[in-house]
Amino acid sequence: MKDKNFWLRLGKAFHRWGPVLAQMALIFFFSAQPADSSVLKQFPIAANLGHLGGYLILGFFLYRAINQGHFSWNLSAAVLTFSGGLLYAVSDEFHQLFVPGREATLLDLGLDALGILIMLLLVRGREAIVKE
Repeated sequence: MKDKNFWLRLGKAFHRWGPVLAQMALIFFFSAQPADSSVLKQFPIAANLGHLGGYLILGFFLYRAINQGHFSWNLSAAVLTFSGGLLYAVSDEFHQLFVPGREATLLDLGLDALGILIMLLLVRGREAIVKE
């Protein structure tokens, strides 16, 4: 029976953390593109919206994973989501220092943080609406 429980727990963990890792990989992929990359030129939205939206999505998946798959408001999960997402954003900006034509900016970091914060405010707002 231990084998079955192990695989069940592993499946649940993958279900929760897989989307987080996929979104992190997507962010890394776009960050690794040189400034003159055809990938970035073909991307349909502006870079600022990409930062905001990419980290809003990361925040969504991260909150879900940390909060055991639930979207009920949990302050501890919110703090961990914001901290973890911001830490990833800092590492992403650092990574961009080594990509040709790219740079780390506080504006990008601020937009990343804002995306995570907006997601958390949506979860909190949803919780307030559901309770009424």
